[in-house]
Amino acid sequence: MRVSVSKKDVSSKKRSVKSLRVYGFKMLLACCMIMFTCPAYATEPVKIAAIFAKTGKAGLNNIPFIQVAELSVAEINKQGGLLGKPVQLIFIDNKSTPIGAAIAADEAVQQKVTAVVGANWSSHSMAMAPILKEAGIPMITPTSTHPMITPISDYIFRACYTDAFQGKVMAQFAYRELGARTAAVMKCLDQEYSMTLAKLFTESFKKSGGKLLFDGSYKSKAVDFKSILEKVKKLKPDVVFVPGYPRDSGLLVKQAASMGIKTTFLSGDGWSQIYKVAGDAVNGSYHATHWHPDVPLLASVNFCETYKKKYGSDIPSHAASVVYDAFMVLADAIRRAGTTADRSKIRDALHATRGFQGITGTLEFDANGDPKDKAVIIIKFEKGVSTFFKIIKP
Repeated sequence: MRVSVSKKDVSSKKRSVKSLRVYGFKMLLACCMIMFTCPAYATEPVKIAAIFAKTGKAGLNNIPFIQVAELSVAEINKQGGLLGKPVQLIFIDNKSTPIGAAIAADEAVQQKVTAVVGANWSSHSMAMAPILKEAGIPMITPTSTHPMITPISDYIFRACYTDAFQGKVMAQFAYRELGARTAAVMKCLDQEYSMTLAKLFTESFKKSGGKLLFDGSYKSKAVDFKSILEKVKKLKPDVVFVPGYPRDSGLLVKQAASMGIKTTFLSGDGWSQIYKVAGDAVNGSYHATHWHPDVPLLASVNFCETYKKKYGSDIPSHAASVVYDAFMVLADAIRRAGTTADRSKIRDALHATRGFQGITGTLEFDANGDPKDKAVIIIKFEKGVSTFFKIIKP
């Protein structure tokens, strides 16, 4: 069968093909315009690493730190992310050891993160800082108080006060507020935080006019403290300073109570959640911390509500709240720097921070990367709960 095609039909088909080609060209041009007007990296996330302990002896203590890190990133993304990009939280377990912390810092470098928030323990942050310094990656530790962390590099910052300040505060608090004239110190030999804070407390207590009756020590894996507690029971000091972490300090305080030792125990910021180990034995004791839900700041009230809504409980660690401020001041610096890629500009923006209002107070950094005029909050344990006692400012 022969099909005849008129010139009119052929002409019509040619016009249709031409129209399709024009349409296709316009679509291609539109796609190209979108690609050039919207940066190719618009959907690429900003990687921020959170290095804390998920396993090991610091794992239980660090759970709230991890939760607050997640909450902080969710809040930043809710605000539109950073410079139009979503934030991706890269959580890395430091396994509760300095070696694990160094390995975690190496992993952060390999993942090409923009910045790092962490760690909690000073010994972990000390191991991380040189590696991140070499890579030129800004690091903010929320709660590592050892004085020698930030001097490692101008890329290293902290959002909390130092041991030099809290050691002095707790010594003067014991002497002036509690009327203590004699003290004993119980330090953990394999915790840099404990050794440093014990030394600084002792120096300040003596300078205030107090007398040190006993300087005891133990290892972090210890479960029996009878030998050093017997000396405390015999000497009867007015206060006992135990700058440790919840597990070891909790067991020590609990054993002291079972031995009938009646004295006031004191500690630094490492005692967050100690009641989970010590129970009622910790009642009547005091410790320094960075934040308390009773602090009358609107941002703090909102933080408490957000945490409870997400996790169904009040935040169990007052120290973990500083993680929120670390993430938020970092986000503020990145926005001011106008870049997520140039880490040196982010570092400079952090150093230039002025009057940033966090939930733990106003934050700005000195030349070392330490916060200026950060207050110490004194907590007292009563009836199984930690209660706000007073704020001591520099």
